[in-house]
Amino acid sequence: MVEAMIREAAKSGNQSTLDAVVKVAKATNPQSADEIGALANQLTTQANDRAKKEREQRLASQGYLQGWTGEGQAGFGLTSGNTEEISGAFGLSLKKEGLQTRQKLEGIIDFLRTNGVTTREKFAASYGLDYLLREGFYTYGIVGWEQDRFAGYTRRFTESLGVGLRVLNRPRMTLDLDAGPAFRQTLYTDGGSEFEVGPRASLAYKWTLRDGMTLSEDASVVSSDGTTTFISNTAFTSRLTKALSGRLSFNIQGESNRPEGSKPTDTTTRATLVYKF
Repeated sequence: MVEAMIREAAKSGNQSTLDAVVKVAKATNPQSADEIGALANQLTTQANDRAKKEREQRLASQGYLQGWTGEGQAGFGLTSGNTEEISGAFGLSLKKEGLQTRQKLEGIIDFLRTNGVTTREKFAASYGLDYLLREGFYTYGIVGWEQDRFAGYTRRFTESLGVGLRVLNRPRMTLDLDAGPAFRQTLYTDGGSEFEVGPRASLAYKWTLRDGMTLSEDASVVSSDGTTTFISNTAFTSRLTKALSGRLSFNIQGESNRPEGSKPTDTTTRATLVYKF
């Protein structure tokens, strides 16, 4: 009877349900606690192996346009009275995970107008491809485009190749670190242009505090020919419905070689709605 209950709980695929049944079974059958624990571990291992095989088969069979997931986010602000201000931020992120690859495509539009004057206007898009190796190691390639006149450039392309490592790979927490050379082609607002080569490093951290609630940090730094660009985005996301979440984020962007009169660092705190699909 006890064994049948444990096996039935394991079939549900819910680890919390299995843990609860095992706890009750051990409490009511203390003389068989070791056997109950061994059976639960065996069933959990079998379920994990089965899920892993099913995932590998699914990933191996999907086409190029299949398996993509994504999220779109939007934030909008409006102030009237002594100060007329309108701001908006819109972003799109698409991801695909394969047997040996991870792909990510991102785009963002961010603007602010105060009393009819644009004081912030940024456009950016990037594509990244990771090729997974053994023991958490991977190689990566990334290409990006940006336009930020208030940072001093009308166009910037960045390309980078390198290696990375998943330092943490827990059920509720992951941390990726990578680094490699970067190439940048920048067209400045004063008409000048520059081709730069230098190092790039980044990190991607995600902590699932509980189901539907995550804390994340994405940061990168590129340095070349005396110009260093640092970007950090810290976000707390909480699920509201199955597809809709609320997000509070804090963004820092620093540029060491900005036009005279401009501050080297911009910070933005923003609340947005996120739709996952």
